[in-house]
Amino acid sequence: MFRFFCCSISKLKPWLAFVAAWMLTSTTFAQERMVEGKIISGEDNQPLPGVSILVQGTKTGTITDFDGMYKIAIPEGGTTLVFSYIGYVGQEVEVGNQTNIDITLTPDAEQLDEIVVVGYGVQKKSVVTGAIASVKEADIVKTPVVEAGQALQGRTPGVTVVGNSGQPGAGFDIRVRGTGSNGNNTPLYVVDGLQLDNIDHLNPGDISSIEVLKDAASAAVYGSRGANGVVIVTTKKGKAGKLTVNYDGYYGVQSAWRKAPVLNAKEYMILHNEGAMHANKSLPFSAEEMSSNMVDTDWQDQIYDTAPITNHTVQVSGGSEVSSYLASVNYFGQQGFVAPEKSQFDRFTMRLNSSHQLSDYVKFGQNLSYTRSTKQGINEQNEFGSVLQNAILHDPLTPAIITNPEIAAEYSSLSPSAVRDANGNYYGISQRNLREIVNPLARIQNTYDENIHSSLYGNGFLEVTPGIEGLKVRTDVGFKLSNGNNRGYTPEAYYNVVNTVTADGVWQGSYENVELQWENIVSYDKTIDKHTFGVLLGTTLIDRQGKWFSGNRTNLQIKGWDYAYLANGADDETQKSNSGFWQHRMLSYFGRLTYNYDEKYMLNAVLRYDGSTNFGTNNQFGLFTSIQGGWVVSRENFLVDNDVLTFLKLRAGYGETGNESIEAFAYLPLVGATTNYIIGSAETPTTGFAQNKLANPNLQWEHAQEVNFGIDAGLWNDKLTMNLDAYQRTRKNLLGLQPIPAYTGIGQPSANLGEVRNQGIELALAYRKREGDFHYEIAANVAYNDNEVQKVATGDGRIYGDGAFQYDGQLVMEQGHALPYFYGYKTNGIIQNQTEADAYNEAFGQKAVPGDIRFVDTNGDGVIDGDDRTDIGDPQHDWTFGLNISMDYKGFDFSMFWQGQQGAMLFNATQRLELVADQNYNARYLNRWTGEGSTNSFPRFTHNDTNGNFTRINDMVHLEDASYLRLKNIQIGYTLPQNICAKAGMTKARFYLSVQNAFTFTEYTGLDPEVGHGSAMGIGFDRGSYPQARTFLLGTNISF
Repeated sequence: MFRFFCCSISKLKPWLAFVAAWMLTSTTFAQERMVEGKIISGEDNQPLPGVSILVQGTKTGTITDFDGMYKIAIPEGGTTLVFSYIGYVGQEVEVGNQTNIDITLTPDAEQLDEIVVVGYGVQKKSVVTGAIASVKEADIVKTPVVEAGQALQGRTPGVTVVGNSGQPGAGFDIRVRGTGSNGNNTPLYVVDGLQLDNIDHLNPGDISSIEVLKDAASAAVYGSRGANGVVIVTTKKGKAGKLTVNYDGYYGVQSAWRKAPVLNAKEYMILHNEGAMHANKSLPFSAEEMSSNMVDTDWQDQIYDTAPITNHTVQVSGGSEVSSYLASVNYFGQQGFVAPEKSQFDRFTMRLNSSHQLSDYVKFGQNLSYTRSTKQGINEQNEFGSVLQNAILHDPLTPAIITNPEIAAEYSSLSPSAVRDANGNYYGISQRNLREIVNPLARIQNTYDENIHSSLYGNGFLEVTPGIEGLKVRTDVGFKLSNGNNRGYTPEAYYNVVNTVTADGVWQGSYENVELQWENIVSYDKTIDKHTFGVLLGTTLIDRQGKWFSGNRTNLQIKGWDYAYLANGADDETQKSNSGFWQHRMLSYFGRLTYNYDEKYMLNAVLRYDGSTNFGTNNQFGLFTSIQGGWVVSRENFLVDNDVLTFLKLRAGYGETGNESIEAFAYLPLVGATTNYIIGSAETPTTGFAQNKLANPNLQWEHAQEVNFGIDAGLWNDKLTMNLDAYQRTRKNLLGLQPIPAYTGIGQPSANLGEVRNQGIELALAYRKREGDFHYEIAANVAYNDNEVQKVATGDGRIYGDGAFQYDGQLVMEQGHALPYFYGYKTNGIIQNQTEADAYNEAFGQKAVPGDIRFVDTNGDGVIDGDDRTDIGDPQHDWTFGLNISMDYKGFDFSMFWQGQQGAMLFNATQRLELVADQNYNARYLNRWTGEGSTNSFPRFTHNDTNGNFTRINDMVHLEDASYLRLKNIQIGYTLPQNICAKAGMTKARFYLSVQNAFTFTEYTGLDPEVGHGSAMGIGFDRGSYPQARTFLLGTNISF
């Protein structure tokens, strides 16, 4: 581990040397005499870490350490020290002949401790009128996170964060206030003012704060890009003072948090004998085989391993009264605990932020970041190729590796060749009827997949404050340049008698995108007596375009991964490459008016006018508005002296946002290449171009209208705080693909398909207290969301989504139901005896026997058939919740983070619909019906499922409760005393031990209930998804 750590750091040394040398040129150190002291809070006499101390009129400065201590060199001519800290009244102290200056800072009664970032500005939390959730740097460091979006998980009510999978580099999916559309549900991300589609590339260690604009009134300033909420990320900036170097790193070991419960060899044989008996077939296993010392392979043990994860960040920062800078370098590396040699992710990032005050009127700065990542992955979330599903379903009677030389000799004659490991040993091949289910080790051995992504993005700004007080003019130019390459290789292989690869193949692709953004903003703020007015006007121009290429070839001339490129494929005219381009432009005008009286009554109004090239001239522009109001009741005379209810604010708002995330040029008839083009009277098809998609020139903007009511309260000087929000959001003119008959032979046109309503309530509570050296905080949040389709504009009133096992349409969007719902059969227990079976068969024309499911005749026509399929549950959680507990005492700190969800159903698609294959099964099958009264919740097992117990999608067999409660992180840390740090030349040193996903409580029997969202109409299927890892981390944070 130590060598791995040192090697990672050594890779960063050249960069650190460059950054340090560059930064040191802007900082001078003149040492005449030293002044030191301690700074405490006047509220509780506790030390204040991070207080800024600056020698007035110079570039010399420092900050207090964890114990509130500071030491600063006073240069020649320095006479005054300036002390400043957010939420406290600043002080200026004449130095004179003093060598020790202790300061007590008084809390500022005119502001809350927290400043909140809103669209195109900041506000004090006390005057915020919208539903805005905030996560600060102090919250993020309590839980080491892999990607930036993960920092929001469980910390803000109404914001759901789920890993797309546990595979390294898979990313996270964020939903704000539920699923509101059958299309795009991804929020807009804004990083230092630059609008982005995702933040997967962002180093979490560079983040200062994350704000989520949850309600439409707050997000309306972003117009058509704010329908799914807005996530605003502010990265760290330099501060005035001496150069500071900070190292933050950890090393950890990952493993599976559990295995999916499956049958062992004995249970497997008993079950299949029983299935054959119920089907009146001969038993596949004799009594002698049942009692023999059989092979009993645990395939999950075979593919699981421990795997390392590491993260190293070095930041250099500093500045003066006129300039500040921060530079960082980060390396993150992770191997997956499933097949670590084939499941890996590496990310390297660099960041440089700076700000410079050229004069009293002009300021400029830039934020620049570079990321390069490499990902290798295994096949997952796939019924017909997932390594994990193969491990769950493969029979346990087959050995993982063949050690018998006679069997190995048989394998050597197979064509194509059987798969061998690195030592030349053959992987076991099942003698049972497993079809696409193969030895997962062989699947891993022949997995070759690589994705490389690079991006350079950032922005530069120029800010002018003319001689008019409160007037500010800012222009901001941003860009993102990204490119990627991917390729994969499939060797020739014999997996089993029906699953072979007779010709090796390669696929390869690349893309290159350029995104430009130019914003111009004028703002004016004016205070007259107790009246404060604000006006903001701005324009945004966005130009995004890209190109892509993909192709595949088979029969490589030189075999192997090292030669897996298109040029090495055989020259076959039937194997084609493909390429294309896309372009998207937006022009926006927006304005905001703000007013507050004595920070007691607040009123905000927003108007935004967006134009998009995704729509034709009929509807190219859309108008979005909002209005918000707030009343700080605690500032009224009847509450101002209340010692218990020290803060109370009522909020209300109405807003409109939009969505234009559809395929480019949907308003035009698109043409493409085809090999079935008929010219004139010729009967032979030829290659040409033909229309491949219908146009919709009347396509309209998707609109979201939302009403939000909120209450913010603080008791006992904010020791206990509460934030409560209730909302209703309606999405109209949903954008999607209009279903059309297949016989048209043409692609589905984009259309406005319907309307969805989301409503819910969100509650956040926090209690903070300090007793001497002991400080603790408990923060809890819970959210409820109800989702219902109000309208569907299709012929049959339905839109069909994905399904398991290549049977589409198991998810449906329909008026009066959740978006989406599972479409299948309702059940009413198990038929227990022949009398019940006869009555059931006579009533519904079935051929059921005891042990079969009793299906419900939902339409009442006296027949059980496909027309009885209905809503049997939905994959959307109704409730989400989080609990954070933290405490510290004399350098020791402890934190615990719980997160959970409740109410969703998950389709456990790791099991086959048919019971005729010799696959293995989940341990649920041990609780099957075995005779009258044995169970009423799981049917008999049979190889001849005439009643459709397993082939009819139903709420008994296929759907499981996916609710869970998970201890996401538990951490204990220790910060060294200041005197020890000083002797080592450090200002701070903290060490911690952390365990992630330590415990999970769930009734779900699959690999993991925390399955990624996926698309709106593809959510809720566990097809062998890579589970989350349990991780043990050892980390440190050191500052110099």
